Amino acid sequence: MKRICLLLTALVLALAMGTTAFAEEAGKNYAELHPEVRQFLSYWVSGDGTIRISAAAAEEAVEMVIIQMTGENTFTSWEYVLTYNAETNTLDADATGMKAENTFSEGGEITESVYAYDDGTAAFSLNEDGELCWEDDRESTFEATTFHRIGCFPGVYDCGGTHLWIRWAGEELIYDLGMDQRIDASRSWSWGLGGIYDPETDRLTVNGFRLLYTYKEDGTLDLDADQQDAEANAVFFFDEEGKLSCESKDDEIMNGLKFELNPTSPDMWMWEF
Repeated sequence: MKRICLLLTALVLALAMGTTAFAEEAGKNYAELHPEVRQFLSYWVSGDGTIRISAAAAEEAVEMVIIQMTGENTFTSWEYVLTYNAETNTLDADATGMKAENTFSEGGEITESVYAYDDGTAAFSLNEDGELCWEDDRESTFEATTFHRIGCFPGVYDCGGTHLWIRWAGEELIYDLGMDQRIDASRSWSWGLGGIYDPETDRLTVNGFRLLYTYKEDGTLDLDADQQDAEANAVFFFDEEGKLSCESKDDEIMNGLKFELNPTSPDMWMWEF
């Protein structure tokens, strides 16, 4: 549902306003200081519950946002600040958990948020199957639930003049991708791709096609012009610098591209339910 995409985007941006100072602190991020935490950094899903665990730019912790849809225009949200516990291999929240009941409009705007508490304590761990488990002193909502990893790929990215969007298709580990690259004033490349995420390698393997579009002087697409198409296969992964890298053996245009998250749409959740 499109409005859920709008809702999640609005919520993340609203929550980000409360953690701006946290995210803007200088120095290495938490995952660079604690490499073990990388096993948790991902989007996780289970039924109508979705989780995002991300490393901010600060040194102190990682942050988590959880959404559970509860009705046509209502949802429950949790937000945690988490630190890594090496002894238990868990991400722990010590009285930092915030729970709210939220209402949103047809356009996805949050119209009301009623907080249940702001001192929740919880621990998040991985079981033998690599699924995320939630133990909470204040909650029993997800005590019998495990969340499976779908990767950190959802979002909008840029690499120079190349624009990329990646959306989880809402079915297991399947993704949809679209990419555009302007050649000049009258031509551009466009890719339509689909693929599967591999949790073991943390890579997204995709295949599809590439089209060459031609535009008229007024900027509209010239549907009568020839459109050259070619098969496109690639692998996307995050490199050591945190950039989204692309490798392709049969598409020289895609090969070697390194994308950064679009600064105008940070932390956008591109869900499709």
